Amino acid sequence: MTGGFTIAHRQVVDPEEAPADTGRITDKVKITFTRSTLLFKFTYKIFITLFLLSINCIYSQDKITINNADSLVGKIINGEQVREAMGNVSITHNDVRITANRVIQYFEQNKAELFGNVHMVKDTLNIYAPTGIYYGNESKAVCPDGATLNDSKATLKANYGIYYFNTDLASFKGNVRINDANSYTITSDALDYYRAVSKSYASGNVKIVTDSAVITSDNLVYEKLIGISTATGNVKIDSDSTIITSDTLTHYDGERKSIADNNVKINFLTEDAVISGKHGENYERTNYAFVRGKAKLVQIEIKDDKVDTLFINSEKMESFRDKPEKYVATDSVKVIRTDFLASSQIAHYFRNESGKGGVISLAKDPAVWKDELQVTGDSIYAYFREDIDSLYVNKSAFALKSHEGFADRFDQISGIFMFMKFVDNNIDYIRVDTNAASIYYSFENDEPGGANKANGEIITLFFNDKQVTKVKIVGMPKGTFMPEGLLDPIELRLLGFRIRNDKPVRE
Repeated sequence: MTGGFTIAHRQVVDPEEAPADTGRITDKVKITFTRSTLLFKFTYKIFITLFLLSINCIYSQDKITINNADSLVGKIINGEQVREAMGNVSITHNDVRITANRVIQYFEQNKAELFGNVHMVKDTLNIYAPTGIYYGNESKAVCPDGATLNDSKATLKANYGIYYFNTDLASFKGNVRINDANSYTITSDALDYYRAVSKSYASGNVKIVTDSAVITSDNLVYEKLIGISTATGNVKIDSDSTIITSDTLTHYDGERKSIADNNVKINFLTEDAVISGKHGENYERTNYAFVRGKAKLVQIEIKDDKVDTLFINSEKMESFRDKPEKYVATDSVKVIRTDFLASSQIAHYFRNESGKGGVISLAKDPAVWKDELQVTGDSIYAYFREDIDSLYVNKSAFALKSHEGFADRFDQISGIFMFMKFVDNNIDYIRVDTNAASIYYSFENDEPGGANKANGEIITLFFNDKQVTKVKIVGMPKGTFMPEGLLDPIELRLLGFRIRNDKPVRE
């Protein structure tokens, strides 16, 4: 169908060339033109009216509206029209409702200053404050003199608060405290709280208390819905039986599990023991923890009113806190306990329930040093009371002892199995069982006097003041004495003789 303007244009002709009925056609054209014009104008006016109404509707929704007040006064402040409402003031902005004792509304800025018993409401959210400023264009409330936020999920308080209604974000600072009725409380210098996901970002002197732990740190992210805390900077977590410090840490409330990184220390409160390393994990429910990366165990004992400390260094250290308590060190193990030193690839430490002494087992190329004594074998077990009590070597047992002032002379004893007994922290005797062999040097008035070589099924060397004073051989005994002038200490070695160079050094 062709529009009215086009029809009128096509029907206009020269009067001299027009047929006899041209007048009637011209009248029809005029009528058609007039009707089309009126219809267009009417439609246009309706469109403009609806457009303006919609714009006004949108605009009015974005404007702050005063709904109630005991008194209302208009004035001009800094060239801007304002209204001051006093007494039982109620205002709205979109779905936000606010009450206060006094309100100053700025029209151009779309802002309201709020004074006295300020209460803001949106759905289940309530914000209480002595004063506030509401910015309509941003749907934002600022509470410079403190605020309390309460919803169905948590209560948040601080000396200063900002709330963004469009994003449901609360940004509070100054003596911040957020908690729910049952599961957690966070205090900090500043905190951002995302209500929709119950997620808090806290910074500055942060402390969180949950059912499973207490965490302090410089910064913390707490995700309540999944029960995960992620802390950074000077982190400390105190749980049922452990205290952990580190640079960063993630704690899982439901599992009672903590994963820490960098400068990790785990202090076992019931054991006077600390393990440390680059990375650590603690499983509170199963009483299990481990660290790795330059791992270290430090165990403190009191002996004769003096502190005696056990150090075990390794690449990985595991702690099993059930009875009996056990620690497992793996890879490049070094043990230091007063004058007891050891090296291996695997070590197990079992602590006595009395808290004094225990057992250290060593495997994979182990070695033990005690004063001038070196002991090696396939596996070694050291038994402690307050001091070392005994040493057992299983298979490929070999012990050598140096003599002060004679660097090339070593008492030696070897066999399949070896047992060593200590009294008052000094060697008392060494007994070797199966394929036993020994070499020991004689001294008189500290002067060398030859060497003795012996073989048998069982050989026992007895010591006094760190010197061999008696030898007992059982089972096909055989012995040879070599005078001082005929022996060569360098050549006088038993099969398996090896001086280890991986002796630990106390730091």
